[in-house]
Amino acid sequence: MRFLFVLTTLSLALAGCNGGEDFSDATVPGCPAGAGCDPSSRGDVLIELAGPHVSNLGYTCTGTNVVFFTSATDQQSVDSDGNVVTVPAFNALCPDGAQGVEFLIGNALFEGNYLSLGSIEFPSQEAYTRYAVTVADLKNSPFREPASDAQSRNVAALIQGLDVDPATPDVVEIPTAAHEVYDNNPETYEQPLDTAVYADFRSDWDPFFVAVNAQLTSGSLAGMDPDPNVPLAKVERANGYTAAGNYSFRSCLIITCRDDNPSSSASEDIVTINLPGRLTNDTALGQPPLILPNGKVMGLGLAARGSTQADFKQELVAFTASTAVNEKLQFENASVVSIEPGGDTDLAVQGRFLNKIVYNNFLPENGVGKTDIELNYPSQASSLASNDEGNLTGTLVGDAVDLPLSGELEAAPQAEPDETVIDDLALAGPFTVRLMRACLSQDDPADCTEIANLDIEAAEDGSGNYRAEINAKSVTDEQPRADYYGSAVFCLDVISDISSPDYGVVMAGPADGTCPTSAANSWAVGFVTRTLTDSNSANISLLLAPDAAQPDVTANFGVTIEGRVDLDDACTPMYRTGDDNFDAGLRALWVDGYYPYIQQKEWIDALPAPGPDETNNVNDLTEDQQEMLVAISQGAVQFFAGAPGGGCDPLAP
Repeated sequence: MRFLFVLTTLSLALAGCNGGEDFSDATVPGCPAGAGCDPSSRGDVLIELAGPHVSNLGYTCTGTNVVFFTSATDQQSVDSDGNVVTVPAFNALCPDGAQGVEFLIGNALFEGNYLSLGSIEFPSQEAYTRYAVTVADLKNSPFREPASDAQSRNVAALIQGLDVDPATPDVVEIPTAAHEVYDNNPETYEQPLDTAVYADFRSDWDPFFVAVNAQLTSGSLAGMDPDPNVPLAKVERANGYTAAGNYSFRSCLIITCRDDNPSSSASEDIVTINLPGRLTNDTALGQPPLILPNGKVMGLGLAARGSTQADFKQELVAFTASTAVNEKLQFENASVVSIEPGGDTDLAVQGRFLNKIVYNNFLPENGVGKTDIELNYPSQASSLASNDEGNLTGTLVGDAVDLPLSGELEAAPQAEPDETVIDDLALAGPFTVRLMRACLSQDDPADCTEIANLDIEAAEDGSGNYRAEINAKSVTDEQPRADYYGSAVFCLDVISDISSPDYGVVMAGPADGTCPTSAANSWAVGFVTRTLTDSNSANISLLLAPDAAQPDVTANFGVTIEGRVDLDDACTPMYRTGDDNFDAGLRALWVDGYYPYIQQKEWIDALPAPGPDETNNVNDLTEDQQEMLVAISQGAVQFFAGAPGGGCDPLAP
């Protein structure tokens, strides 16, 4: 047989070729979020305060002499190596070695006086290069507190009340006079930030606002809103987006976990679970789990157990429908279960994100090194609450376990998407999505249509949506791909109600292709990750795994799509993210982590029983079967406004 199919390498194409514009590069430069490793030093850090953005907000980088102010425009600065860098609008830049960042009103230079609004504490070793935070992160870093916490609420109201430019409601412009007034007479104006009664807080700070207004030559401050829910709404929305993104979760990959198993041929099994599934060289198989702005968590991975190669068992697993993170970024009602026939994995998940990372505080049996949180937040290690430690308990591939869990941010969305673009996207919907796959020699030619832009869709360098060849046969045509359960198309809608926790979330309708109309037939499957006002487009990230217990409630369970929707085109086509891909018209890519996996197992299980000391594998499948596994693993996305067969449908007569 000429063709060798390796299922686990296909989905890598999505991460490597999708354009890179959608999510920031948030990978930790040191060791993974796990215990017993040797981290590398960290570099300069950008910090973006959202909910809303603030211009002319003072900050100081703790442990350094850096004191500066945020700006509504990009600024030029110098990094720790002396290189000129661009500091994006509304970001603070702290140099390598800074212990954190403190936001302030006043003057933190020399003998200046300032009011601290709170701070972010960086990990000692494993810092990201970018952080998007809100005032809810400033009180008790690295923990996030609820937006309704008195201090979070009050700081939000104070900052938003200092806005001198009502023409830009999504941006707070703090006048220089506010810093000068406080610096010149702090004893007069300093008041507590944690006052429990909001009306009392406003009254206490009223003299400060009066004094600042007296110094303004034009205009006046917005003043603190009498309704605390007004500033809170902006923080809560930003809380959702700054917590959203792609995260990876793992247990017992960098470290070795062993589990007693009397039924095994050996006394102990080696156990592991990873979402997404990972190879032994730590390469991820597909896109990491997705956390939506409403807190819902979705993702696929692999759980494994075995003492020898002969008794090794592996199961495809996913998060259950109830899995979420709450406003304090703690896992809530969270479980991971097997999603393949005969699977036996059911694990409760606990933990809390501390500055984008879940720590397990676990020291390997060899006792070498420090726990993950001891490396990064030494002062927190002894006091970390047990339910904040990353942990998995329950059944893993048939036997009980109690395992450490780590989690880390892999890619983050835009912290403050443009409301107008999301509104326009919602008005353009609902949308139909159809997944196209490569046509094979065994397919009916009547089902196939020519692939447009073949030179980029099936590029020789592998950057397209299709392989240029499958088993030495050129790929030139495509056809709709039904999912494992037979669904060919599905319908999506975007939530644009800015007062809803589902703001920016993408809802899918049921597997019969009808559109979402109510809670009974709607499932959150993704969100708007970036709005691009200069090109009137929006990026969307989808992971179609809303309920591990019911993989057939929506179409195409296990499929990941990241794409950029063109709102200047009335049919709203979706292309790959990245300007070059968008301009070239390269359609978005879909990758399936479920159907090919299940289909391959079913075909192998249906083979005749192997001989003694032999096992069946993918090489024993027919050539047609192997080619089909390739074809149903990835392809191009047809995304358009309206119903199937309508004027925007590329396959309409």
